Amino acid sequence: MIASGKTEAIGAFLCLFALLLLSSPAQAQSSAPKACAPPPNSTVVVNVKDKGAKGDGRADDTAAIQAAIDAVGGIGGTVIVPGGTYLVDATGDQRLKLKSHMTLKLADGATMKAIPTDKKRYAMLTISDLSHVWVLGGTLEGERDQHRGKAGEWGMGIRIDDDAKHITISGLTAKKMWGDGFYIQGAEDVRLCSVTADANRRQGLSVIEVDGLLVLNSVFKNTHGTRPSAGIDFEPDDESQEIVNVRVEKSKFLDNQGSGILVAGKRARVSKVEMTRNMFRGNRPFVVENAPGIASAICGNRQTSMQDAPTAGFNAYAEPIEIVALQNDCGETSFVINRGTKKKKRRTN
Repeated sequence: MIASGKTEAIGAFLCLFALLLLSSPAQAQSSAPKACAPPPNSTVVVNVKDKGAKGDGRADDTAAIQAAIDAVGGIGGTVIVPGGTYLVDATGDQRLKLKSHMTLKLADGATMKAIPTDKKRYAMLTISDLSHVWVLGGTLEGERDQHRGKAGEWGMGIRIDDDAKHITISGLTAKKMWGDGFYIQGAEDVRLCSVTADANRRQGLSVIEVDGLLVLNSVFKNTHGTRPSAGIDFEPDDESQEIVNVRVEKSKFLDNQGSGILVAGKRARVSKVEMTRNMFRGNRPFVVENAPGIASAICGNRQTSMQDAPTAGFNAYAEPIEIVALQNDCGETSFVINRGTKKKKRRTN
């Protein structure tokens, strides 16, 4: 199924989608969530400017925004962030911590911008040991261009961890982080809908441990700076962790330095993962390491690339041709880059 440029497209498809033809039994079907639910109607609405936030790009608005969060947390309230640029401290105990049963709603023209730091670790928004949280709209902008140190790779836009559950992030952009746009570890029922991760240094999204993850209609692009520089990296840190019940659908992976999606199951199990109807351009689509069971549910995706059209002389102009390679439908044998890695034996003298 090739849209144009027959021979070249086949070659591009085989190079980009396949190092190894994988034929393994179909994995159990994922029970990942299928849609992002809207937030509940709020009984309490607090504007951050009523708590003293300036939004002028000069004042430190961290305390004012946290005061608004504290006022609505636990009661189903909503924090409103109007248009403007809000400087926030993303480090240590000063960083913004959301509460259970609340919504943080940023206007389309609202940007929370991290104050430059030399710290190896930071998180602009922390969702830890919470439930029923919505973060909607706006932009989180990191400080990778003004970062004052060279070490570390753990500056995050949103960090979701420590048994957080029923978390929805929708319509938000996380960009220019020292580490990842989004980070998930030890969470359940997390939904990312219509989010954008742009120009982050390590990953657009890192997933360390989760049970139930939806990534829908989202964009992961221009990740570069430190390895693996993937759009999404599914990679448990140790054998006690598991990534299970994941759906990545109708999303775009564009011009990432690493692969569009990396699955690294060397340390722990990655299973019940579905990745369908996604589009890849300017990066290798998939790399799967030590997780062979998921290949049958990576299907129906497409890779696009541009090829110069042959010229007809100096006076002729030809538009570049878009080459589209379509992956097999779900349920069929498909080509996926899959690698098995072994631990190196220690040398004995």
